[in-house]
Amino acid sequence: MNTAFEQIKNDHRIYIGSEYEERVDVRVEDLIHDHLTVMNVLKQQRKGVDAPNVSITGLLFGKMYSVFTMGFFQSMIEQNVIIDTDPSHFGIELEEKNRMNYIVPSEAVHQMDELSEERVKQLIKAFITDHLQPLFQKVAQISCCKSTHMRSIVSHNLHQRKCALEKEKPELKEKIEKVFHWLTSDELFKENRRNPLHFDFRYYTADNGKETYVRRHCCMKYMLHDGNKAKCCATCPLISDEERDERL
Repeated sequence: MNTAFEQIKNDHRIYIGSEYEERVDVRVEDLIHDHLTVMNVLKQQRKGVDAPNVSITGLLFGKMYSVFTMGFFQSMIEQNVIIDTDPSHFGIELEEKNRMNYIVPSEAVHQMDELSEERVKQLIKAFITDHLQPLFQKVAQISCCKSTHMRSIVSHNLHQRKCALEKEKPELKEKIEKVFHWLTSDELFKENRRNPLHFDFRYYTADNGKETYVRRHCCMKYMLHDGNKAKCCATCPLISDEERDERL
């Protein structure tokens, strides 16, 4: 497992093992339950990226958290492991600007082959409902941004990652589609309940043949550049498709 852990660390900033415990700056459990902890993190990150207001800092927190979410997804595909993301043992190390490292004990990482499919589904749903959703709700409440927009940004990045994985690992296409479906569809949720990561995105093909999903909501990162929309990324909903073609 050590080789797998090292790969996950290098690819996704997810640090697995008790040796990283001393690097934890804040636990997700504290972020979910304590206003002051969230305020302190947002204050530090706002200063780090020189954001014009805390709302943009909150949105960008969501965008940065997609790094973990994509790693959670991809490690199931490539390393065949799933992480128990219980907020009580899930730590965050605050890095420069608004970057974050994600720290979990090795006991929280399980070989998927050793679990039933039902247990894997339970862990995926628990990540969404007991970790990601309440965390984003708290950050959105404190920063006065919208948790819907934060979740949309994460879901979009999962869609992009799924497409990339299918091109990189065509032999794993069936597994990729199955795990992605669990993460972003309503299958794991009871009737009349919607998956917080369930969003539809427009799939765009540029004149040069390059393809991308277009975001539903802008991450507002261009506001770090005095509102200059020339700094918007190719997936941004605020730019025209002509501009999108130029950036893809």
